[in-house]
Amino acid sequence: MRKYLNNWDAVRIIRLLAGVGFGIYAVVSKEYLFLMLAGMFLLQSIFNVSCCGAGGCSTEPKKTKTQVYKDQIEQYKG
Repeated sequence: MRKYLNNWDAVRIIRLLAGVGFGIYAVVSKEYLFLMLAGMFLLQSIFNVSCCGAGGCSTEPKKTKTQVYKDQIEQYKG
């Protein structure tokens, strides 16, 4: 349980506040569809995951280094 309560950053706090806000709005306005949205935001903030999962939106950098203008640019001869 301690690992879920560590490393709170700004995005995680925003998700928590959005979840609480949508939850309060759902109960006050009796539109309980917003409770699912509130639950999603609360679970995301507690478990520190995004819509794509834990680090699912990141991309891998290319392993090969290619020179784009290798044949077109001549070396300076000063």
